[in-house]
Amino acid sequence: MKIKKLTIHGFKSFVDKVTLNFPLGTSGIIGPNGCGKSNIVDAIRWVLGEQNARHLRGKHMEDIIFNGSDSRKPLGMAEVVLTFSNEGGAAAGGRFSNFTEIEISRRLYRSGESEYYINRVQSRLRDIVDLFTDTGIATRAYSIIEQGQVGWLISARPEERRAIFEEAAGINKFKHKKEAALRRLEATRENLTRVSDIISEVKRQLNSLNRQAKKAERYKALREELRGVDILLSSLELKKLKDELEDALKRLESIKDEELSLSTSITSKETLMDELKTGYESVEALYRNIRERVFGVEKLIQDEERKSALSKMRIEELNRDRERLLKEIDELKAASELAKTELSSLGEALEAASSAIASESARRAENSAFFEAIASQLKEKEDAQRAEKAEALKTSTRLADLKHSAQNLLRDEENMRVRNSRASSEKEEALRLIASLETPMKALQEALAGKAADKEAKEGELKSIKELLESLDADRAKQISIARALKDESSKASARLATLEEMERNFEGLKGGPKAIMKKGASGIRGLLADVIETNPGFEKAVEAVLGDRLQFIIVESQKEGIDAIEFLKSTSSGRGSFVPVQNLRSSSPVPAQGNADFPGVRELIREVRIKDGYESVAGYLLGDTLVADTLQAALALWNQNDLYRAIVTLDGDVIDAQGVITGGSSVSTDGILQKRGEIKSLKQTTDRLSADSASCEASLKNIETDIAGTKALLDECRERIHSIDIERVNAESELRRSNAEYARLSKVRDTAEADILDAESKGRDIASRKTSVNAEREASEQSLIEKERAIATLSEEILALASEKERLSGILTEIRVSLAHSNERHGSIKREIAAKESATADTSRKIEARSSEIERGRVESDEKLKSLDDLKARLDGLLGELDAIKKEEVQRTEEMNGLANSLKDSEHEIKSLKSAFSELQELKGELSIDTKEYELSIANLKDKVSEKYSVALAPFAGPEGGHIPETTTEEARRSELREKISELGEVSLSALEEYADLERRHQFLLDQQADLTKSVDALHTAITRINRTTREKFKTAFDEINAKFQETFPRFFSGGRAELRLTEDTDILEAGVDIVAQPPGKRLQSISLLSGGEKALTATALIFSIFLIKPSPFCLLDEVDAPLDDANIDRFNIFVKEMSRISQFMLITHNKKTMEMADALYGITMEEPGVSKVISVRF
Repeated sequence: MKIKKLTIHGFKSFVDKVTLNFPLGTSGIIGPNGCGKSNIVDAIRWVLGEQNARHLRGKHMEDIIFNGSDSRKPLGMAEVVLTFSNEGGAAAGGRFSNFTEIEISRRLYRSGESEYYINRVQSRLRDIVDLFTDTGIATRAYSIIEQGQVGWLISARPEERRAIFEEAAGINKFKHKKEAALRRLEATRENLTRVSDIISEVKRQLNSLNRQAKKAERYKALREELRGVDILLSSLELKKLKDELEDALKRLESIKDEELSLSTSITSKETLMDELKTGYESVEALYRNIRERVFGVEKLIQDEERKSALSKMRIEELNRDRERLLKEIDELKAASELAKTELSSLGEALEAASSAIASESARRAENSAFFEAIASQLKEKEDAQRAEKAEALKTSTRLADLKHSAQNLLRDEENMRVRNSRASSEKEEALRLIASLETPMKALQEALAGKAADKEAKEGELKSIKELLESLDADRAKQISIARALKDESSKASARLATLEEMERNFEGLKGGPKAIMKKGASGIRGLLADVIETNPGFEKAVEAVLGDRLQFIIVESQKEGIDAIEFLKSTSSGRGSFVPVQNLRSSSPVPAQGNADFPGVRELIREVRIKDGYESVAGYLLGDTLVADTLQAALALWNQNDLYRAIVTLDGDVIDAQGVITGGSSVSTDGILQKRGEIKSLKQTTDRLSADSASCEASLKNIETDIAGTKALLDECRERIHSIDIERVNAESELRRSNAEYARLSKVRDTAEADILDAESKGRDIASRKTSVNAEREASEQSLIEKERAIATLSEEILALASEKERLSGILTEIRVSLAHSNERHGSIKREIAAKESATADTSRKIEARSSEIERGRVESDEKLKSLDDLKARLDGLLGELDAIKKEEVQRTEEMNGLANSLKDSEHEIKSLKSAFSELQELKGELSIDTKEYELSIANLKDKVSEKYSVALAPFAGPEGGHIPETTTEEARRSELREKISELGEVSLSALEEYADLERRHQFLLDQQADLTKSVDALHTAITRINRTTREKFKTAFDEINAKFQETFPRFFSGGRAELRLTEDTDILEAGVDIVAQPPGKRLQSISLLSGGEKALTATALIFSIFLIKPSPFCLLDEVDAPLDDANIDRFNIFVKEMSRISQFMLITHNKKTMEMADALYGITMEEPGVSKVISVRF
């Protein structure tokens, strides 16, 4: 890849579009300092992707856009296009191997937007960097050596110098891969840490949920009991609040009656007070009228006294003014006489000045005529000369334009030939590439159609799987609902069973005596009668009705134990009890069952009970003579029709004893011991059944979960396949779009090439015609310019003579003007002085007249003031008499007002007392109103609270009339106890089991994720190790080769000596720096920093060329690298450049003539227009 051309537009000082065509071999870029040579280096660096504005010698990236000059406006965009030849497909990567040219371009707008293009297709910066990876071409590679970079190679730290060797070794892409792998490794480790933390937290949650599930059933039972106690306490509180509300309403009505009475009294007092206020206000109005009159008279007196004082002061002031004015009049008259004397002298001087002015004016007029004649002739000659010069300049300018046009036409003619040739090549290449694209594009279109069909089939399969998954989710939800119902039912049954068993253990329901004996548990006590009897289902009520309290009889070994127990009850006052001695019990004779055959459903009650072994005599004693009938009617019929002396009991518990007494109703006298035991047995069976049902439900749910997991796996597999198809389709579409874009671009290139061919041929013919016309016009312009130069010389001689005469006359006129100006100034000065004196005299006369008038006006005003003083004194005496009369009336009205004010004060005090009492009543009423509102609000809040919490409508407690009202303190203690038990349980999750299963599945998923991440970490470690091994090998190989070549190259530059490269010690080769050790001829081996400036430059140049010999870059741009070298070293430098140019393309920015001579082509950079660079090219 060699640089074919560089096009710059709007970049720094290159405001106009400039193209530099670089040939193979060497190109020199020359020009004075500051003309913009280094801007070419910056342009190449920028188009290759440089992102740091400071490396482009700017502060901000927008600084590279042309910012305007004295004659040019700023541009809005900078663009650089760099074209490479790609003969043989040398470009990196196969994407551009078919192109003979690769064009990269970059644009930057003032808005900050930046664009990159490769072959006029918009691309990314990453694409450009990848294109040149490991080619030696980069913004910081050894292919571009700027001013100062030679010195940097020597002065840089070993670690910084390593970068050039890495580029030469081609390991940058491996470094990028390693950096990416390290970033992925760090991210994977962070993910692994997060997953481990999550697993620890999930495990902790699993343990917590396991404990919570065990507490759930206990919690629900306690909560149900707490609900009942809480509602009972709320109903008691509601009753209390309603009672207090009724009391408050009664007190409120009483206060309202008192309030009405006080209001009436206050109204009558306020009416009386209004009458007093009316009388007081009328007297007060008279008093105010008197006060206003007093004030008015006093004001008039003050006004008259002030006027009298002012008149006296004015008379004194007028007398003082008269004396001052008389003195000023005398002074003005003396000054007027002096001014008249001075005016006479000034008149004589004015006449002498007028005579001198007339003489000088006549002389000036005579010489002015001669001067004007000479000046007129000189102007004519100068105008003629200017006209000739203008014509000559126009002709000269036109001649220069024609010469430039001729040169341009020659260059344009050559450009048209080149353009025609290039366009023909581009057209042929475009047609060839278009033909090569048609078959792949057709294959892509067919592949896209196949992918669409595959996706449609998979989407149908996905829909079926989703429907199956929805059905399974519905089944799972149903099973979960059933499981929850079974769980709730089991919890209720277990809670009820636990309560009944607890009651049985605590002997609840027993009377005091039996309870005390059973709790004492003495020897010889076998238990209760109820403990040895077990009824068949449905006969509990019948047995309890017959036995009644006898179910609480205590079975003892003998009468002795019974007597001991009775003594115990007496000593402890624990109640009474009955004791059945097994050993001493007399068995009763069974009554034969007669006449029962006619009554179906009637049977012996003892046959419906099961007796524990050894206690048959006890059962016979209690139940041996009792029959059982289904209904009370059947029992009555049996008793009436048979001469039986046996008790009959019904299944509902109604009893007919042997004497015919009927006992029955809605309740029985026993505590339902047998019924409770029957319920316990039933509940145990129920809980067993529910446990079995729950296990079956759990098994079904587990099977459904397994089916769901399998279905989800199928769903994920199907989605993954659809995703893969989408990716393949998108890739194919992307490739087809790229092919279409390439096809369109190539078509455009073909059309553009055809247009360029036609345009180049047309413009070539036009250029030939214009060249003939320009040459003819140039010859005519050259002859005309010679004739005009001769005429200008003749006119110059005549102008010189006339100018000399004009200068002599001008001197004479200047002297006359100076003398005349002096005389005029003297004449004007005298005139101004006379005028001033005359004006001053007139002003003095006016002042004398003004002061005389002012004296007369003062005398008149003084007489008037003396007269007004007498009138003022008479009026003042009358006003003082009137004031005395008004003040006497004022005293009388004041006394009346004081009397009325005292009466008003007494009335106000009485009303205030009444209002104070009224206010207290209102305050009390307000407090009671607030209390009633608070009671009502508390009642409403209590009802809402209970309704919200328990979903029941709360009503005040209404126990049985005259019955026992529960103690609030007892119930509150029970509620506190229940809450304490619930609190001791801690937080309980009723859905703990379901959450536990979900969390267990999540835990397993996280463990799988952890295993995958661990594998990823291991794989990344392996990849990094492999990259490090490859990097070490490539760097070591490149370093050894460059070091060997450097040891060969150094002596050639220095005509002897030796040098070598060394890696820094005790450092991994991946991080080691590169040291340079040099020994010029005749010197000891020493550090590179101790060499002279020229030696450092030669050493750095030798190193650069050594790198090129091992890993040549397609091109090398050297910016004034030869500046520090002397003539002898320049020759060596040029020899190396010439040798290296066989394998690489060299571009040198230089001021050295020998380097210029060596170049195959020269580009001169000029700045004819300030701030604007232009290019002139020369080829050899």
